[in-house]
Amino acid sequence: MLCPMRIITRCRPAWFLLGFLARGLLGQDAPAPHSLPAGPTLVFGSLTNQYDAKPEDTSAPFSIYVTNVWTNPIVIESVHTSCHCTVATMPANPWVFQPGESGVVSATVELEGQDGLVTKVLTFFTSVGERVVTLIVSIPPPPRPGDAPLSEAQRQAAATKAAADARAIFKGDCASCHVDKARGLLGRDLYAASCGICHDSPHRAGMVPDLRALKQPGTLDYWTQIISYGKPNTLMPGFARAQGGPLSDLQVASLAAWLQEAMPPRPPPR
Repeated sequence: MLCPMRIITRCRPAWFLLGFLARGLLGQDAPAPHSLPAGPTLVFGSLTNQYDAKPEDTSAPFSIYVTNVWTNPIVIESVHTSCHCTVATMPANPWVFQPGESGVVSATVELEGQDGLVTKVLTFFTSVGERVVTLIVSIPPPPRPGDAPLSEAQRQAAATKAAADARAIFKGDCASCHVDKARGLLGRDLYAASCGICHDSPHRAGMVPDLRALKQPGTLDYWTQIISYGKPNTLMPGFARAQGGPLSDLQVASLAAWLQEAMPPRPPPR
C-alpha cells in the first residue's frame, strides 16, 4: 500500500499540467473583475439643484456638471425632461465621455404661469444605466397693482407714522401694502407680500430686524405671539384681527409655521 505522501508525489505532475492548461486557456494577462473602480461611474456635480428666481425672471437657468470617473468611455444617449416647460441641451447627441472627461449640460425652466416651489426632473439615459437629476425653482408671487417700490421719503414718512402708532400701517396709504396685499395669502406668499417688504428691505428702519439673521431660533409659539400681538415699543404691531390687524387665525398659523421652518438662526461667526 502506498502512503499518502507517495500518492501526492505521484499525482503532482498531473496537477501542474492542469494548472498550466487553465492559465493558457484563460490568458494570464486578463484583468481581474475587481480591478475596475467600484461605485458610481458617471458623477454629477449635484443631483439636486435649486434656483431662487427674481420677480423679473422669465426662466431659470441650470448648469449640470458631469464627469466620467470610470476607466472606459461612457455614452449619454439622451436626456428626457419631466415637463414641456423644461429644456435640456447637451454638447452632442449622443454624447461620448472619455475616461476622466468632464462636461456641462445646460437646462432651462420656463417660469410663465408658475409660482411657489416648482420641481422638475431630468432623466439621463446612459450606457451605464439611468441617472436622475432634480431641478427646484423658488418663484416669488407675481406683483400686484400698486406694487411699485416706495421712495426713500415715503419710507421715512411711514416709519415716523408707525413710531407714533404701530397700527398706523393698517390705515390710509400704508394699508395698500400691509393689508390689501395680504388678502387670501398663506405662509411663504403671505410673508413675501406683507412682511418681507419691511424685513427684507435693504432700506428698512434700524428698529426693523433682519429675520434671516436671528441670534436664537424662533419656535412656533414665539412666531405666533409676535405675529398676533406684536412687540411693545417697536414698529411691530399685532397683525391678528383680534388686535386690529388684517390676518385671520389661519393666516397667523400658516405664517408662523413657515417662519419657524424658513428663518433658522445663522451660526455665530468663528
